[in-house]
Amino acid sequence: MTENNLSEKEKTIIEAARKRFAHYGFSKVTMDEIAADIDMGKASLYYYFPTKENIFEKVILQEQDELAHEIESIIQKEIPSKEKLIQYVKVRHNFFQKLVNLGTLSVHSLNDTKSIYKKLFAEFEIRELVLVKAIIDEGIKKGEFRKDLEEETPNVILHILQGLRFRVLKQSRELERDERLIKDLQKELDLSIKLVINGILK
Repeated sequence: MTENNLSEKEKTIIEAARKRFAHYGFSKVTMDEIAADIDMGKASLYYYFPTKENIFEKVILQEQDELAHEIESIIQKEIPSKEKLIQYVKVRHNFFQKLVNLGTLSVHSLNDTKSIYKKLFAEFEIRELVLVKAIIDEGIKKGEFRKDLEEETPNVILHILQGLRFRVLKQSRELERDERLIKDLQKELDLSIKLVINGILK
């Protein structure tokens, strides 16, 4: 369900839940608290969303939509394709920081959201790969990138970014409070995409 398919009441619930998750993390938020934040009866809240997981799923889908729109905006810019890759890595990093704040990607909360996390991100990975491929294809078409690039190049780029992120998640149980790790991750992400770009430039 995309944002356009949501009723105004559903949007209000999702936004209230997103603020709650961002402040307290998924595991500590209750349906009673979400209902109270928007002066809604608990029964009415359950009518729209039977479980907290249902709301959480819509929150993550909304975040994913926003990331996709940001990447699409980058693709539309009149800038070199290598710069589009660099900007893509930055907005992706910011996106995952949002999810850390929602309590989604901190290791200590993964047990609460694992099944949802795996499903949503497996589906979004396909969407993300299409967008990365669009940048690579454009770079080849414009003569910026080599024409002999392997078909799996977009997958490899995405897997590198996923690997760096997961390594950091394993290092810290309180990533949202560890600014040093966040900065180190950003440096590694920046360096990794520069190395990739140097390898695919014509």
